[in-house]
Amino acid sequence: MVERFRDRSALVTGASGDIGSAVARGLVAEGARVTLVDRDAAAVTALAAELGEAAHAEPADVTVEADVERAVAAAARFGEGLHLVFNNAGIEGPIGPLHELDLAALIHVLQVNVVGAAAVLKHALPLLGPGGVVVQSGSTAGLSGAPSVGPYVASKHALVGLTRVASREVAARGVRVVAICPGPVAGRMMSSIDGGRTGPRTVPTALDGGRYATVDEIAGAVLFLLGPEAGFVAGSTFVVDGGRLA
Repeated sequence: MVERFRDRSALVTGASGDIGSAVARGLVAEGARVTLVDRDAAAVTALAAELGEAAHAEPADVTVEADVERAVAAAARFGEGLHLVFNNAGIEGPIGPLHELDLAALIHVLQVNVVGAAAVLKHALPLLGPGGVVVQSGSTAGLSGAPSVGPYVASKHALVGLTRVASREVAARGVRVVAICPGPVAGRMMSSIDGGRTGPRTVPTALDGGRYATVDEIAGAVLFLLGPEAGFVAGSTFVVDGGRLA
C-alpha cells in the first residue's frame, strides 16, 4: 500500500464516532500519526489502544476552548508538527418541528457544531504550513433544508460559511480548507434522527436506490480530501450524497 500520509501528523475530533474512527483507522493505516479527540474518554482511549503507537488519545470537549487549545498542542507534540485536521465533532440535536423547538437545545447544538469547530480552526490553523489541510465535517443539511432537524441544518449552514472564510484566510499560505457534505449515512446519528421524526426517511435516486451511504464511503472521501490527490480542492463543499441534491 502506498502510504499517502507517511510523516504527516493528523488531528481527528469526534474520533470515537462512526466516521471519525473510520477516518482515524485509515490515516494510521496509511502512515500518519493521529491524535484522537473526543469527550468520551473511555471510547477514545480504547480506539487509541486498538490503533497502536501511531495513535494518541486526547480526551477533550470542543465546547471548552482550553480543552481545544490543549488538544491541538498535544497533536503537534505527538506528531512533531501538525499537518492534517478532520474537524468532525458534532451532534444531531433535537428532532422535531421548529414550533416545538427548545432554544436551549438549539444553543447547545450551535456550541458543539459551530463554536467547537471554530475553536479548532482558531488553534489549529496557525500551526499548519504549506500542504496543510483541514476537512470540515459538513452535511448536505448545510446546503439545503430538511424538516425536523432545524438546529442541525442551521449549524451545518454556519459550518459551510466558516469553511469558506477559513479557506480565503489561509490559501496564500498553501493551506487548504474544505467541507465534506455527506447525505444520510447509515449509523448511530441517522438512527437517532429517523427515530425521532415522521415522514419519508430518504429520497431514492438512480444511483443509490434509496439507500444511505456507508461509513466507509464517507471515510474514503475524507481521506481523499486530506491527501495530495485533492491538492486543488479548497474552499468548497464536497458533496457525497448519491445524487440526492442533483
